[in-house]
Amino acid sequence: MSTSDDYRPRLIIEITQEQHDNLQRLIRWGSLRPVMSVLVDTLIDIVEKHGEIAIAAIISKDFNVLDRLKKGDL
Repeated sequence: MSTSDDYRPRLIIEITQEQHDNLQRLIRWGSLRPVMSVLVDTLIDIVEKHGEIAIAAIISKDFNVLDRLKKGDL
């Protein structure tokens, strides 16, 4: 049985085979965890600052909106 000191939260998501293959090809072994950690921190920061509009912009791939949020235009 593990103690609370041993507990490490995990993020498990389903990805496509193509996404998996591309990640394997493009990101060096050992680099995926730190890359994903930065992406999660950035996502949290953007959503804390801008809320649902940031989530909608990401899902719709509307990077113009994301850029404007980052610059403070929205």
